[in-house]
Amino acid sequence: MSLENRQFIVSRQFGPYICKSQISDELHKILLNTANKIRKNKKTRKTNDYRKRLAGNLSEEYSYENQFSPKAEEIVDKELCWLASMYTKFSKQAINMDLSVEPEDIVMQKPVWVNFMKQGEWNPAHAHTGDISCVMYLQVPLEIQLENHKSKSSMNSNTPSAGKIEFTYGDSIGYSNTGVMMNPKVKDIFLFPAKLKHMVYPFKSKTERISVSVNFADKKVAMRNLQARGERENWL
Repeated sequence: MSLENRQFIVSRQFGPYICKSQISDELHKILLNTANKIRKNKKTRKTNDYRKRLAGNLSEEYSYENQFSPKAEEIVDKELCWLASMYTKFSKQAINMDLSVEPEDIVMQKPVWVNFMKQGEWNPAHAHTGDISCVMYLQVPLEIQLENHKSKSSMNSNTPSAGKIEFTYGDSIGYSNTGVMMNPKVKDIFLFPAKLKHMVYPFKSKTERISVSVNFADKKVAMRNLQARGERENWL
């Protein structure tokens, strides 16, 4: 029996998929400038404090509610709904199921929110509402990148994780991974199933990492669910 000249096909045809892309310069500027305006204003720091709605152990997390100009809000909505739509269109390639949804059939579950993550802060494992979630990065200082390669606490670890985001799924059964870590850069965006658990590890550098998130729902599914709930309430 020959042990050579064999063809091997390795596939991964189940489990969630994550899509990485980049946000535009225009969207990055709108989100960053608006976030800085929120935190610099004493009133909006209070009215837009979003920490009690979020899992993060952070000192500053704000919603963007009522903070965009009409033009800026249109830009934010259009680009992010388009990106969410593109995520759905990769379903056939990723999981052999056509789950495509057009931008006009996607609902953004507002508000969008921003996380100012500082030294020693973290985000525990959690999931989001809706069907699709995203996280995008406005600022990722070089110090955090270098920490994983040069700091005493990370450089000798087999899992350097300072400031990284990790997505987790499934059981540990051997010959499988139950998590994947991403090392984000400025303007990166990750889109993923809203119920996919994820976490962000703390870093020791005296700096600040800024990220933004929002969730999306399929408008047609949301309308069907709303109609079904109304019918159940009428029946009861």
